[in-house]
Amino acid sequence: MKLREWMHQENHTCKSLANELNTSVRNVEKWSRGERLPRFEFAEKIFNLTTNSVTGHDLYEQQILRNKTRVQRS
Repeated sequence: MKLREWMHQENHTCKSLANELNTSVRNVEKWSRGERLPRFEFAEKIFNLTTNSVTGHDLYEQQILRNKTRVQRS
């Protein structure tokens, strides 16, 4: 499951998730859009918080898809 989908399902905003993970809203926004991958410590917190509904594969796949879309537009 994508992070953004999980956030929507659990009624989390970027701000509420940032508070929960003790990071910036900007980081959460970038992770949820697939612009950046979280550092290991945050990825681990995300996996635990989502009870593994969001996996490392989900985060990585989201970034790959975003990069493919960006390349196709060029």
